[in-house]
Amino acid sequence: MRNNTKLIIFRRTVFVILILITNILQNTRGWFPEIFSARAFLLIPLIVCLGMFEREVVGALLGALAGALWDSVFGLADGYNALFLMIIGGGCGLLINILMRNHLLTALILSGSATLLYTVFYVLFFVTAQGMDSSVWLFLRFYLPSAIYTVLFTPIYYVMVRYLMRLTKTVHEF
Repeated sequence: MRNNTKLIIFRRTVFVILILITNILQNTRGWFPEIFSARAFLLIPLIVCLGMFEREVVGALLGALAGALWDSVFGLADGYNALFLMIIGGGCGLLINILMRNHLLTALILSGSATLLYTVFYVLFFVTAQGMDSSVWLFLRFYLPSAIYTVLFTPIYYVMVRYLMRLTKTVHEF
């Protein structure tokens, strides 16, 4: 029992470090490549994959942590990222527990859906609601390519998280 607890603590510590590194890569200009001005929202596929493997509660908590870190460098959102990623992390864990199987295609579907929801809601709440005239153009020119660019990183995160889960699999889990 004691070894199981140590493995779980080790695994979740590695996940928190992965969230910190991903946050730095995503939010520091010049550290991650932009393709035709499209930026990857790297925390979204990471939280989707973490929620898929860690399930509801831990997925929601890790999502809230990642969103709070994202909000700390993104002064405009007022907790939007923390709330959104918490819902995504918990929701993906719940879907895997109840409805879906945990494999790469599911991760791609969930990551694509989450990224598209994030961009649509962000444009509605923070661009259109602010009265910007060119919100549709901004969505098509920046946010949609960024969403597509983001989903491309899902397999990388999925393989990393799955490997760590298998490495630290405990007796009473799953």
